[in-house]
Amino acid sequence: MSKIDLNEMQTECPVDPHLVSSLSAHFAGRGVIGEESLGVAFEYPSLRVAFINKVASRVLNPRFDGPEDREVYDFSLEDIISVHDRRRFNANIFPMLKVTESWMGDLVIRDLRGGDIPVRSQLWISSFEQHTPSKFLFMRCDPRSDFSFKNMKGWQDRELLLALLAHAQDAIYFKDKESRFLRASSSMIRRFGLTHPHEIIGKTDFNFFGIAHAAEAYEDEQNILKTKIPIVGKEEREVYEDKPDTWASTTKLPLYDESGEVIGTFGISRDITKKKKEEEERKELEVRLQLAQRLEAIGSLAAGVAHEINTPTQFVSDNVKFLKDSFTDLMEIVSACRGYIKESKAHPEQVEERSALLQLIEDRDLDFLEEEIPKTLEESSDGLEQVAKIVGSMKEFSYPSSFEKGKADINRAIENTLNVSRNEWKSVAEIRLELDESLPEVFCHVDELKQVFLNLIVNAAQAIESVRSGMGEICIKTSFDKGYVCIEVKDTGEGMDQDVLSRIFEPFFTTKEVGKGTGQGLAMARSVIVERHGGEIDCRSEYGVGSVFRVKIPADEIDARHAGDSSVN
Repeated sequence: MSKIDLNEMQTECPVDPHLVSSLSAHFAGRGVIGEESLGVAFEYPSLRVAFINKVASRVLNPRFDGPEDREVYDFSLEDIISVHDRRRFNANIFPMLKVTESWMGDLVIRDLRGGDIPVRSQLWISSFEQHTPSKFLFMRCDPRSDFSFKNMKGWQDRELLLALLAHAQDAIYFKDKESRFLRASSSMIRRFGLTHPHEIIGKTDFNFFGIAHAAEAYEDEQNILKTKIPIVGKEEREVYEDKPDTWASTTKLPLYDESGEVIGTFGISRDITKKKKEEEERKELEVRLQLAQRLEAIGSLAAGVAHEINTPTQFVSDNVKFLKDSFTDLMEIVSACRGYIKESKAHPEQVEERSALLQLIEDRDLDFLEEEIPKTLEESSDGLEQVAKIVGSMKEFSYPSSFEKGKADINRAIENTLNVSRNEWKSVAEIRLELDESLPEVFCHVDELKQVFLNLIVNAAQAIESVRSGMGEICIKTSFDKGYVCIEVKDTGEGMDQDVLSRIFEPFFTTKEVGKGTGQGLAMARSVIVERHGGEIDCRSEYGVGSVFRVKIPADEIDARHAGDSSVN
């Protein structure tokens, strides 16, 4: 296999140095001398390189900068034909060349980094009987009018551009007036999953991105072509059809030719996905902090209100108890009076007084009062007991139990949360409890878990309210399974389709009307269960049927201690 030393224009062994002299002389006889024409000789029919002149060494080796460099070449004719001209060369030019042994016309060749160069080319086949091999294919390339091999500064500028495209971390690209790619940096080639720079040529954003994003990019570039006004630092979400979305900060400018005419666009795009993710996490943290502060304020207010309600409730309850006891005493007196009336029939002189008393009993409907007053007092007593229970639940729910994890009864936490949230569900759903009374206590932040239960119950009630005119059902079930306390909240609400279901735990995602939801409830629930307690939360849902949220919390104190150790309370 031939290897040519560019500095001395002589091939290394096994190529005969006399052959190099013969090939060089042959080119000189054809006028391939000086700094204008590129000359390459190939063994025929193997088409491996046998000789290149000084111009070819500069064109075909982008790293060549002067006589100090020594590079060894090993390539074929096909390697220097541009991919855009290769089909024409293989189908038309080379078959003709094999028959006529000469051809002349326009070609597009490329350097070994893939850069295209338009040339006027001559190809011919000649024999050298004194050498082995005895036939060679000669190639002479002269620059077209828009390019000069002498323009070494331009060539160096081009090499700098190639180096930039090869090593820049940002995506750099050039497009024509139809927004088709002309060239792109290696980083962009990798981003699109391509293996070679030429694969992107002629393609558009529609070949790589989702339709909406590609259409927006096309519109931006067409506006630049019309107005010549660049777009600088535009943050855009890059939506793909087959992989996760990314974010980029993009600058696009008009691309001019030497005459000042706009011939396309030029863009630089920097991946800011990590930055955007950090910003979103920071925003989420800020929202959660604000919400925590609001909840703390509401909790303090609720605790104060509960305390204020509790005092009058207590003395009203005491008064009702007094009335119940007093009524019992009065009824004993009334009973005695009735007995006296019966006995007074034996005394005619008391007929008038007896008749007046019987008339009063009838006018006041004593039988009705005797039956209904105890019922009313009993209902009042039950109502006051319920108020006291709600107030107690509110106080327990409002006051943080501890900043540290501790043992807690999950069933009690659920019942407490139901009492507090009663107003949210009492008019839309019946509550069915299936609580495992043998459930072990859980080592947890019980206040945070109550907040999760509250979110799940309120969401279930709202889901039922949105689709049902009558009463729905919320079933809350607890169980113990393989070291985990399991809580299941099932509703007969609207349910969710798969698109919505796949996003319910994303921060800020909500399907509720503006002002009715922040999209933080389930995201916070997931954070509390998964990150703070080392548990699991998932949802099964069917549109038109309902949803089931399932929470699993490790009951083992050792496992629970390790979960959320790095979290800040």
